[in-house]
Amino acid sequence: MTSGLHTDGGAANYSRGMRTHIAVRLAATAALLLSAVGFGAFAPAAACACGGVVSPGNSATVHDEVALAGWDGRRETIVMRLALESGTDHAALIVPTPTPARVSAGSAGTFPELARLTAPEIVTERHWFAGDGGGETSAAAPPGRGPTILEQVRLGPIEATTLSGGSLDGLRNWLGANGYEMKPEVTATLDPYLRENWSFVAVKLTGAGTLTGALDPIRLTFDSDRFVYPMRMSRAAESPQTVRLYLLGAHRLQRTDADAGTQYNGVEFAGRIGDIEDQELRELTGGGNDYLTELSVGIHHPASITTDFVFAAAPGDETYRRRVTDIEYVELFGFPAGTVILGVVSLAAALVLFAVVRVVRRPS
Repeated sequence: MTSGLHTDGGAANYSRGMRTHIAVRLAATAALLLSAVGFGAFAPAAACACGGVVSPGNSATVHDEVALAGWDGRRETIVMRLALESGTDHAALIVPTPTPARVSAGSAGTFPELARLTAPEIVTERHWFAGDGGGETSAAAPPGRGPTILEQVRLGPIEATTLSGGSLDGLRNWLGANGYEMKPEVTATLDPYLRENWSFVAVKLTGAGTLTGALDPIRLTFDSDRFVYPMRMSRAAESPQTVRLYLLGAHRLQRTDADAGTQYNGVEFAGRIGDIEDQELRELTGGGNDYLTELSVGIHHPASITTDFVFAAAPGDETYRRRVTDIEYVELFGFPAGTVILGVVSLAAALVLFAVVRVVRRPS
Protein backbone atom coordinates (compact mmCIF):
# COMPACT_ATOMS: atom_id res chain seq x y z
CA MET A 1 0.00 0.00 0.00
CA THR A 2 1.06 3.55 -0.57
CA SER A 3 -0.54 6.34 1.40
CA GLY A 4 -0.88 10.05 1.97
CA LEU A 5 -2.47 12.30 4.56
CA HIS A 6 -4.80 15.24 4.78
CA THR A 7 -6.66 17.05 7.56
CA ASP A 8 -10.25 18.26 7.73
CA GLY A 9 -9.02 21.83 8.30
CA GLY A 10 -8.08 22.21 4.66
CA ALA A 11 -4.40 21.58 5.18
CA ALA A 12 -2.36 20.73 2.12
CA ASN A 13 -2.57 17.16 0.93
CA TYR A 14 0.37 14.89 1.29
CA SER A 15 0.65 11.62 -0.39
CA ARG A 16 2.44 10.42 -3.39
CA GLY A 17 4.22 7.09 -3.21
CA MET A 18 5.82 5.14 -0.43
CA ARG A 19 8.37 7.87 0.41
CA THR A 20 5.50 10.29 1.05
CA HIS A 21 3.82 7.66 3.21
CA ILE A 22 6.92 7.41 5.43
CA ALA A 23 7.36 11.18 5.57
CA VAL A 24 3.74 11.64 6.59
CA ARG A 25 4.02 9.21 9.48
CA LEU A 26 7.20 10.92 10.68
CA ALA A 27 5.47 14.31 10.44
CA ALA A 28 2.47 13.03 12.40
CA THR A 29 4.79 11.71 15.12
CA ALA A 30 6.63 15.03 15.30
CA ALA A 31 3.32 16.89 15.55
CA LEU A 32 2.25 14.80 18.53
CA LEU A 33 5.59 15.41 20.25
CA LEU A 34 5.27 19.14 19.70
CA SER A 35 1.78 19.01 21.17
CA ALA A 36 3.25 17.50 24.33
CA VAL A 37 5.51 20.48 24.93
CA GLY A 38 3.35 23.28 23.59
CA PHE A 39 4.11 25.19 20.44
CA GLY A 40 4.95 28.53 18.93
CA ALA A 41 8.16 30.32 18.07
CA PHE A 42 8.27 33.17 20.53
CA ALA A 43 10.14 36.37 19.93
CA PRO A 44 13.26 36.99 22.00
CA ALA A 45 12.21 40.65 22.21
CA ALA A 46 12.09 40.62 26.03
CA ALA A 47 8.50 39.41 25.92
CA CYS A 48 6.53 36.23 25.71
CA ALA A 49 2.80 35.77 25.55
CA CYS A 50 2.11 35.62 29.29
CA GLY A 51 4.45 38.42 30.38
CA GLY A 52 7.94 39.83 30.00
CA VAL A 53 11.15 37.82 29.76
CA VAL A 54 14.02 39.89 31.15
CA SER A 55 17.76 39.28 31.00
CA PRO A 56 20.97 41.26 30.44
CA GLY A 57 21.31 42.00 26.76
CA ASN A 58 18.17 40.03 25.89
CA SER A 59 20.17 36.82 26.21
CA ALA A 60 17.11 34.76 27.20
CA THR A 61 14.62 33.48 24.68
CA VAL A 62 11.35 31.65 25.21
CA HIS A 63 11.06 29.12 22.44
CA ASP A 64 7.84 27.43 23.53
CA GLU A 65 5.01 28.42 25.85
CA VAL A 66 1.95 26.45 26.74
CA ALA A 67 -0.54 27.07 29.55
CA LEU A 68 -3.49 25.39 31.23
CA ALA A 69 -6.03 27.76 32.82
CA GLY A 70 -9.23 27.23 34.77
CA TRP A 71 -11.66 29.54 36.60
CA ASP A 72 -14.46 28.56 38.99
CA GLY A 73 -16.16 31.97 38.98
CA ARG A 74 -14.02 33.32 41.81
CA ARG A 75 -10.57 31.81 41.71
CA GLU A 76 -8.34 31.23 38.73
CA THR A 77 -5.44 28.86 38.26
CA ILE A 78 -2.82 29.07 35.52
CA VAL A 79 -0.27 26.33 35.04
CA MET A 80 2.43 27.35 32.57
CA ARG A 81 5.51 25.79 31.14
CA LEU A 82 8.20 27.62 29.20
CA ALA A 83 11.04 26.25 27.12
CA LEU A 84 13.82 28.73 27.87
CA GLU A 85 17.20 29.26 26.28
CA SER A 86 19.33 31.43 28.55
CA GLY A 87 22.94 32.45 28.19
CA THR A 88 22.94 33.98 31.68
CA ASP A 89 22.02 33.07 35.25
CA HIS A 90 19.91 36.24 35.55
CA ALA A 91 17.05 35.37 33.22
CA ALA A 92 13.64 36.22 34.64
CA LEU A 93 9.96 36.44 33.84
CA ILE A 94 7.34 38.95 35.03
CA VAL A 95 3.70 37.79 35.01
CA PRO A 96 0.82 40.20 35.88
CA THR A 97 -2.20 38.89 37.81
CA PRO A 98 -5.41 40.74 38.83
CA THR A 99 -4.80 39.97 42.53
CA PRO A 100 -1.73 38.60 44.36
CA ALA A 101 -0.97 35.05 43.24
CA ARG A 102 0.16 32.06 45.24
CA VAL A 103 2.93 30.26 43.37
CA SER A 104 3.67 26.56 43.61
CA ALA A 105 5.25 23.81 41.57
CA GLY A 106 3.17 22.24 38.86
CA SER A 107 3.07 18.63 37.75
CA ALA A 108 5.46 17.54 35.02
CA GLY A 109 2.83 15.12 33.76
CA THR A 110 0.07 17.66 33.11
CA PHE A 111 0.95 18.70 29.59
CA PRO A 112 1.79 15.26 28.23
CA GLU A 113 -1.57 14.16 29.66
CA LEU A 114 -3.32 17.02 27.87
CA ALA A 115 -1.60 16.06 24.65
CA ARG A 116 -2.87 12.50 25.04
CA LEU A 117 -6.43 13.58 25.76
CA THR A 118 -6.59 15.96 22.80
CA ALA A 119 -4.64 13.93 20.23
CA PRO A 120 -6.25 13.98 16.79
CA GLU A 121 -8.39 11.13 15.59
CA ILE A 122 -6.60 9.17 12.90
CA VAL A 123 -8.79 7.49 10.30
CA THR A 124 -7.80 5.45 7.27
CA GLU A 125 -9.31 5.74 3.81
CA ARG A 126 -8.58 3.41 0.89
CA HIS A 127 -8.29 4.89 -2.58
CA TRP A 128 -7.72 3.33 -5.96
CA PHE A 129 -6.09 6.29 -7.64
CA ALA A 130 -3.10 8.36 -6.47
CA GLY A 131 -4.03 11.97 -5.66
CA ASP A 132 -7.58 11.21 -4.44
CA GLY A 133 -8.75 12.95 -1.22
CA GLY A 134 -8.06 16.35 0.24
CA GLY A 135 -9.12 17.68 2.22
CA GLU A 136 -12.34 49.78 36.38
CA THR A 137 -9.25 51.88 36.82
CA SER A 138 -7.91 53.64 40.05
CA ALA A 139 -5.47 56.47 40.71
CA ALA A 140 -1.81 55.73 40.22
CA ALA A 141 0.45 55.27 43.24
CA PRO A 142 2.74 58.12 44.34
CA PRO A 143 5.93 58.27 42.22
CA GLY A 144 8.83 56.18 43.46
CA ARG A 145 6.91 54.01 45.94
CA GLY A 146 8.19 50.47 45.77
CA PRO A 147 6.07 47.32 45.69
CA THR A 148 5.19 45.19 48.71
CA ILE A 149 6.68 41.69 48.77
CA LEU A 150 3.85 39.35 49.69
CA GLU A 151 5.53 35.98 49.23
CA GLN A 152 8.75 34.45 47.97
CA VAL A 153 9.22 30.76 47.20
CA ARG A 154 11.97 28.57 45.77
CA LEU A 155 10.95 25.98 43.18
CA GLY A 156 13.96 24.04 42.01
CA PRO A 157 16.18 26.33 39.92
CA ILE A 158 13.77 29.27 40.08
CA GLU A 159 12.68 31.85 42.68
CA ALA A 160 9.17 33.31 42.50
CA THR A 161 8.25 36.58 44.26
CA THR A 162 4.70 37.92 44.49
CA LEU A 163 4.62 41.74 44.39
CA SER A 164 1.76 44.18 45.00
CA GLY A 165 1.32 47.94 44.90
CA GLY A 166 3.89 50.60 44.21
CA SER A 167 4.40 53.00 41.34
CA LEU A 168 5.99 52.34 37.99
CA ASP A 169 9.25 53.99 39.06
CA GLY A 170 9.17 52.15 42.39
CA LEU A 171 8.57 48.80 40.69
CA ARG A 172 11.26 49.49 38.11
CA ASN A 173 13.74 50.35 40.88
CA TRP A 174 12.90 47.18 42.83
CA LEU A 175 13.26 45.02 39.77
CA GLY A 176 16.58 46.56 38.83
CA ALA A 177 17.96 46.17 42.38
CA ASN A 178 16.96 42.50 42.44
CA GLY A 179 18.42 41.34 39.15
CA TYR A 180 15.50 41.98 36.85
CA GLU A 181 16.91 44.07 34.05
CA MET A 182 14.19 45.35 31.74
CA LYS A 183 14.23 47.38 28.57
CA PRO A 184 12.23 50.67 28.75
CA GLU A 185 9.65 49.44 26.24
CA VAL A 186 8.98 46.37 28.37
CA THR A 187 8.80 48.39 31.60
CA ALA A 188 6.23 50.66 29.96
CA THR A 189 3.86 47.69 29.55
CA LEU A 190 3.67 47.36 33.38
CA ASP A 191 2.04 50.78 33.82
CA PRO A 192 -1.53 49.85 32.72
CA TYR A 193 -1.53 46.95 35.18
CA LEU A 194 -0.30 49.17 38.03
CA ARG A 195 -3.04 51.71 37.32
CA GLU A 196 -5.58 48.90 37.62
CA ASN A 197 -4.05 47.66 40.89
CA TRP A 198 -2.84 44.37 39.47
CA SER A 199 -0.06 42.41 41.14
CA PHE A 200 2.96 40.67 39.63
CA VAL A 201 4.82 37.41 39.95
CA ALA A 202 8.54 37.86 39.32
CA VAL A 203 10.29 34.60 38.47
CA LYS A 204 14.06 34.24 38.08
CA LEU A 205 16.73 31.59 37.89
CA THR A 206 18.65 31.01 41.13
CA GLY A 207 21.46 28.75 39.93
CA ALA A 208 24.99 29.82 39.15
CA GLY A 209 24.85 28.45 35.62
CA THR A 210 22.83 28.96 32.49
CA LEU A 211 19.69 27.10 31.55
CA THR A 212 18.51 25.74 28.26
CA GLY A 213 15.39 23.63 27.87
CA ALA A 214 11.94 23.23 29.34
CA LEU A 215 11.39 24.50 32.88
CA ASP A 216 9.12 22.45 35.11
CA PRO A 217 5.59 23.87 35.16
CA ILE A 218 4.72 26.52 37.72
CA ARG A 219 1.23 27.05 39.11
CA LEU A 220 -0.25 30.50 39.81
CA THR A 221 -3.52 30.75 41.77
CA PHE A 222 -5.31 34.07 42.33
CA ASP A 223 -8.75 35.57 42.88
CA SER A 224 -10.41 37.09 39.85
CA ASP A 225 -13.87 38.30 38.91
CA ARG A 226 -13.39 37.12 35.33
CA PHE A 227 -11.53 34.46 33.43
CA VAL A 228 -8.46 36.29 32.11
CA TYR A 229 -5.04 35.49 30.67
CA PRO A 230 -2.43 38.34 30.78
CA MET A 231 -1.33 39.44 27.34
CA ARG A 232 -0.70 43.20 27.28
CA MET A 233 3.03 42.91 28.03
CA SER A 234 3.39 41.22 24.66
CA ARG A 235 3.04 44.64 23.04
CA ALA A 236 6.83 44.84 23.48
CA ALA A 237 7.42 41.82 21.25
CA GLU A 238 9.09 42.51 17.91
CA SER A 239 7.74 39.55 15.96
CA PRO A 240 4.46 37.60 15.75
CA GLN A 241 3.26 35.75 18.85
CA THR A 242 1.65 32.33 18.98
CA VAL A 243 -0.11 31.05 22.08
CA ARG A 244 -1.51 27.62 22.89
CA LEU A 245 -3.99 27.50 25.78
CA TYR A 246 -5.87 24.64 27.40
CA LEU A 247 -8.99 26.13 29.04
CA LEU A 248 -11.07 24.30 31.65
CA GLY A 249 -14.67 25.18 32.46
CA ALA A 250 -18.17 23.81 32.80
CA HIS A 251 -18.80 24.59 29.11
CA ARG A 252 -16.94 25.25 25.91
CA LEU A 253 -15.09 28.57 26.07
CA GLN A 254 -14.34 31.37 23.65
CA ARG A 255 -12.57 34.74 23.75
CA THR A 256 -14.74 37.81 24.42
CA ASP A 257 -12.10 40.57 24.71
CA ALA A 258 -11.92 43.46 22.24
CA ASP A 259 -8.85 42.07 20.46
CA ALA A 260 -10.37 38.67 19.72
CA GLY A 261 -11.79 39.75 16.37
CA THR A 262 -8.46 40.99 15.05
CA GLN A 263 -6.39 37.92 15.94
CA TYR A 264 -6.44 34.33 14.77
CA ASN A 265 -8.30 32.02 17.16
CA GLY A 266 -8.34 28.37 16.22
CA VAL A 267 -10.08 25.64 18.22
CA GLU A 268 -7.86 22.56 18.28
CA PHE A 269 -10.05 20.51 20.65
CA ALA A 270 -13.37 20.93 22.44
CA GLY A 271 -15.05 18.31 24.60
CA ARG A 272 -15.49 16.78 28.01
CA ILE A 273 -12.56 14.78 29.30
CA GLY A 274 -12.40 11.80 31.62
CA ASP A 275 -10.07 8.95 32.51
CA ILE A 276 -7.49 11.50 33.70
CA GLU A 277 -4.23 10.07 35.04
CA ASP A 278 -2.43 13.28 36.12
CA GLN A 279 -3.42 14.27 39.68
CA GLU A 280 -3.12 18.04 39.14
CA LEU A 281 -5.35 17.88 36.11
CA ARG A 282 -7.89 15.78 38.03
CA GLU A 283 -7.97 18.44 40.77
CA LEU A 284 -8.53 21.24 38.30
CA THR A 285 -11.37 19.41 36.59
CA GLY A 286 -13.29 18.94 39.85
CA GLY A 287 -16.63 20.60 40.47
CA GLY A 288 -17.90 20.02 36.95
CA ASN A 289 -15.11 21.93 35.19
CA ASP A 290 -14.42 19.01 32.90
CA TYR A 291 -15.02 20.68 29.54
CA LEU A 292 -11.69 21.34 27.86
CA THR A 293 -11.18 23.87 25.08
CA GLU A 294 -7.80 23.90 23.39
CA LEU A 295 -7.22 27.23 21.67
CA SER A 296 -4.39 28.40 19.48
CA VAL A 297 -4.01 32.16 19.00
CA GLY A 298 -1.91 33.95 16.41
CA ILE A 299 -1.00 37.63 16.80
CA HIS A 300 0.68 39.00 13.71
CA HIS A 301 1.19 42.56 15.00
CA PRO A 302 1.95 42.50 18.77
CA ALA A 303 2.08 46.33 18.89
CA SER A 304 -1.68 46.33 18.20
CA ILE A 305 -2.50 44.42 21.44
CA THR A 306 -4.89 46.44 23.64
CA THR A 307 -6.38 43.87 26.03
CA ASP A 308 -5.69 40.70 27.93
CA PHE A 309 -7.44 37.55 26.81
CA VAL A 310 -10.88 37.23 28.44
CA PHE A 311 -12.93 34.04 28.19
CA ALA A 312 -16.60 33.21 28.59
CA ALA A 313 -18.90 30.34 27.69
CA ALA A 314 -19.48 29.80 24.01
CA PRO A 315 -23.06 29.69 22.64
CA GLY A 316 -23.00 25.89 22.60
CA ASP A 317 -21.00 22.90 23.76
CA GLU A 318 -20.27 21.43 20.35
CA THR A 319 -17.41 18.98 20.50
CA TYR A 320 -14.46 19.03 18.14
CA ARG A 321 -11.42 16.86 17.63
CA ARG A 322 -8.99 17.26 14.78
CA ARG A 323 -9.08 14.44 12.30
CA VAL A 324 -6.05 13.24 10.42
CA THR A 325 -6.78 11.02 7.45
CA ASP A 326 -4.25 8.46 6.37
CA ILE A 327 -4.96 7.55 2.76
CA GLU A 328 -3.97 4.08 1.63
CA TYR A 329 -3.84 3.25 -2.04
CA VAL A 330 -4.75 -0.22 -3.29
CA GLU A 331 -1.78 -1.57 -5.23
CA LEU A 332 -1.20 -3.98 -8.07
CA PHE A 333 2.36 -4.86 -9.05
CA GLY A 334 3.67 -2.05 -6.85
CA PHE A 335 1.52 0.64 -8.45
CA PRO A 336 -1.87 2.16 -7.47
CA ALA A 337 -4.46 -0.38 -8.58
CA GLY A 338 -6.63 2.19 -10.29
CA THR A 339 -3.71 3.32 -12.40
CA VAL A 340 -2.84 -0.27 -13.36
CA ILE A 341 -6.44 -1.09 -14.28
CA LEU A 342 -6.80 2.13 -16.23
CA GLY A 343 -3.58 1.34 -18.06
CA VAL A 344 -4.74 -2.18 -18.92
CA VAL A 345 -8.09 -0.93 -20.15
CA SER A 346 -6.42 1.78 -22.21
CA LEU A 347 -4.05 -0.76 -23.75
CA ALA A 348 -6.90 -3.13 -24.55
CA ALA A 349 -8.88 -0.32 -26.12
CA ALA A 350 -5.87 0.64 -28.21
CA LEU A 351 -5.42 -2.92 -29.43
CA VAL A 352 -9.08 -3.21 -30.36
CA LEU A 353 -8.89 0.09 -32.20
CA PHE A 354 -5.76 -1.05 -34.00
CA ALA A 355 -7.45 -4.30 -35.05
CA VAL A 356 -10.53 -2.47 -36.32
CA VAL A 357 -8.42 -0.09 -38.38
CA ARG A 358 -6.57 -2.98 -39.96
CA VAL A 359 -9.81 -4.71 -40.90
CA VAL A 360 -11.19 -1.54 -42.42
CA ARG A 361 -8.01 -0.97 -44.43
CA ARG A 362 -7.70 -4.59 -45.63
CA PRO A 363 -8.10 -4.76 -49.42
CA SER A 364 -11.19 -6.50 -50.73
